[in-house]
Amino acid sequence: MIICTRFILDNNAYRKTSSPKKTKMKFRFKNSWVNHFQILILLIGASLFLFSSCTNTSATLSKNEMKEIVDKQNEILGKYFKEGDAENLARMYTDSAKLSPNGSRFIIGRDSIQAFWQADFKTSKLLKMETHTMTIDGNENFIYETGNTFSDILYNNSVYHVKVKYINVWRKQPQGDYKLDVDFWNGDAE
Repeated sequence: MIICTRFILDNNAYRKTSSPKKTKMKFRFKNSWVNHFQILILLIGASLFLFSSCTNTSATLSKNEMKEIVDKQNEILGKYFKEGDAENLARMYTDSAKLSPNGSRFIIGRDSIQAFWQADFKTSKLLKMETHTMTIDGNENFIYETGNTFSDILYNNSVYHVKVKYINVWRKQPQGDYKLDVDFWNGDAE
């Protein structure tokens, strides 16, 4: 709401003179008690506006809160990997996610990522998976995670013990949940 006060120009406020003197303007308030109230309301409104505009409205997450989010999401990922459920696994990614498998080109977009996992699940089966987050950082909108994953994978009737290092970027969605926006991994030389 905009509050305007009316100023009434005093009769002597402006005089046309031929000399280059500075002229003075005098103002007086009409109904001064009403105007004081309006000015008070205006000052309160301006103060509230300044206070709200200076306040940081973006929430922050502690590292513990980020770790809880990531651990929960990694548990869900592991479940879908073990079930070989490419459709639900793909829903863990953003629409424009980037997947970078070891030694492969980037796979971009949820549909392409789903096709990648469907093809992978046709030739192998995850038997066991342990994810260990090493570092975590970020803010309310992005969580950056690095870590190692240890997996037992059945491939061509043989069990392979695989260790990979990974970097994940989790992006907060409008609904408040977090989805993978970047999923990058490669074999660990250790």
